[in-house]
Amino acid sequence: MENFLSWEVLTTYSSFITIVYMLVEFTKEIKIIKKVPTVYWSFFISFILLVVTNAVMGTFNKIDIVLYLITSVSISLGSNGLSNFNEKRKK
Repeated sequence: MENFLSWEVLTTYSSFITIVYMLVEFTKEIKIIKKVPTVYWSFFISFILLVVTNAVMGTFNKIDIVLYLITSVSISLGSNGLSNFNEKRKK
């Protein structure tokens, strides 16, 4: 395996959720970001990452922004579900 992470990896739903989850967990303790609810922070990260991934892959269309927003909600909820699952296991 030459590249651990590539743009192609981000084209699958489960990989995308995992990357968003990792980025949220890594950044959510930053002072400014700590004030933002995690669900909104994960939405923001997933939306930006989705737009950038599509731009790099050459599949970005302005009209698809609506789809990117809807998909970002799904990804945000999916990645937050991982977080909620981990919290339940700790209790």
